[in-house]
Amino acid sequence: MLWPAVGLACFAGFVRGYCGFGFAMLLALGLMLFLPPIEAVPLALLLDLVTSVGLWRRAGRLADWPRLRRLLCGMVVATALGVGLMASLPTAPMRIAVALLALTGAVALLLRRESPVEAEEPAPARAGSGKKGSWSSVAAGGISGLCMTLASSGGPPLMLYLLHQRLHPKALRATAIMFFAASSTASLIGLTLAAELGRETLIRAAWLVAPALIGNILGQWAFEHSRPRSMRATVAPLLIVLSVWVLAREAGYG
Repeated sequence: MLWPAVGLACFAGFVRGYCGFGFAMLLALGLMLFLPPIEAVPLALLLDLVTSVGLWRRAGRLADWPRLRRLLCGMVVATALGVGLMASLPTAPMRIAVALLALTGAVALLLRRESPVEAEEPAPARAGSGKKGSWSSVAAGGISGLCMTLASSGGPPLMLYLLHQRLHPKALRATAIMFFAASSTASLIGLTLAAELGRETLIRAAWLVAPALIGNILGQWAFEHSRPRSMRATVAPLLIVLSVWVLAREAGYG
């Protein structure tokens, strides 16, 4: 599985460097072609966290922090539930659930109508701004955090929520980067306490971290030097293809 996994890690890194999300979800779906979910998901989360470090400084300046804090409140509560479910579900149903979650989110992104956004550079959000809809932020963070822990598929729920807020693409991307850094950390802590993050996962991560970082740098460069493209044209089709592939294999057609 080494060389396919290396290529997959590099490609997933490029997608996340460009879009701000999608790394863990793409990598987990691809790795599940070789590994059970209980091994693929922690590995994807670990690499997602390590390879996002270089993005934190810039993302921290541009993120919508009032909204992000509410998202994180919901995420922390949901992560504990997700860790318990992750450790107890059998492999085959878990693999199908991961693929279905990713497929549902990708289709929702694909069908969503685009909204215009401000063209100018986003300014840092002021404290206390965006109080309207605070409970929806908490709920969105909880749903995304649960999907992240169970299936590394927290991207579509969060992005659907953020796109609905009509944020500037740079602010949206930065908020997603900071949320998934926190979500991956919380999930990994929970999985470690549940004894689901072992030595084999760390060895595999050591092999894949370099290609993932290379992809991340290339994606960041592409984002900075090109006009951001819609999630409908980038991440959604990739998730649909991978999800259908996993489901076909489970049905005996792959």
